Amino acid sequence: MHKRGRVHPETEKRVLEAIKKLNYRTNIFAKNLKLRKTFCFGVLMPRPQQDSGYWALPLRGIERAQQELSSHRVQVSYFFFDRYQEKSVALAGQKIKKKKKDLDGLLAAPVLPKSFADLMQELPDDLPLVFFDSHLPGLKPLAFIGQDALQSGILASQLMKKTMAHPQGKVLVVKVLPEDYHIAERIDGFIKGIDGQSGIGIVMVEIDGRWSADKTRKFLDNVYHRNRDLGGIFVTNAMTHKVADWWKDYASQKKLVLIGYDPIPPNVKLLKNGIIDFLISQQSERQGYEGIYSLFRKVVLDEEVRDKIMMQIDIITAENIDYYNS
Repeated sequence: MHKRGRVHPETEKRVLEAIKKLNYRTNIFAKNLKLRKTFCFGVLMPRPQQDSGYWALPLRGIERAQQELSSHRVQVSYFFFDRYQEKSVALAGQKIKKKKKDLDGLLAAPVLPKSFADLMQELPDDLPLVFFDSHLPGLKPLAFIGQDALQSGILASQLMKKTMAHPQGKVLVVKVLPEDYHIAERIDGFIKGIDGQSGIGIVMVEIDGRWSADKTRKFLDNVYHRNRDLGGIFVTNAMTHKVADWWKDYASQKKLVLIGYDPIPPNVKLLKNGIIDFLISQQSERQGYEGIYSLFRKVVLDEEVRDKIMMQIDIITAENIDYYNS
């Protein structure tokens, strides 16, 4: 099996036939224990508290996977960056490059496309790379773990059309900056799903995720005063609560459909209060979990991994949120 020593051809043939028949594989785990090899996977992602704590969700999944795999000598090194500073990715990249000889793989959330594209060119070609949450066109990592963003946008549009009280009104689409590819795809899917035949008009606006509540409120007040016939609001990421907090002042006067993303605590509270109607979950915790396991299967077990692991698109309402969290 190891191609060492002198073996009679007939004996070799019989052994190889037995291996094939029994589907025998080397016990990689036992081999690594014998070698006392430790595997270190890097994680490059935004700071957990950013985007209203959204990034704590995939971090939780990463930590759970690392705990489960600790007996396999798997360790995780974190390289956090500022979601709102392009140069922060480069600074985190410098730390990665200093430690690249110790890294056996890298799990990354490429949410700042330009900075990530530059960084990826500087990393070793043989470093196993897994993307989660978002992707970068033109790059082919070992695996991508995330949601079909286009289809999730289409789903949001269908929810909107079926639940709006006046399907001839307008929908406010709130794009929260900074933007990345999967957010753009959500918007494309939503517009595609609404289409020109529905009679629904789309009003597109942008807000910065770092804006204060007061600045966000004043901006959205101005938008609403110019568009009193709004029948729905679609928020493109986890910052849904920023828009919902603003809408609370008007909710008693008018009913509209508010759809957003991700069951982070402030969104869940407003969902239960009836301000948010639907949250679309992209299973962020599972994304982090599957990311570490993809690297483990490839690097430690020497197995092939799927190049795409797509998360199911879940619709969360006030009626099922407690069971969803369970």
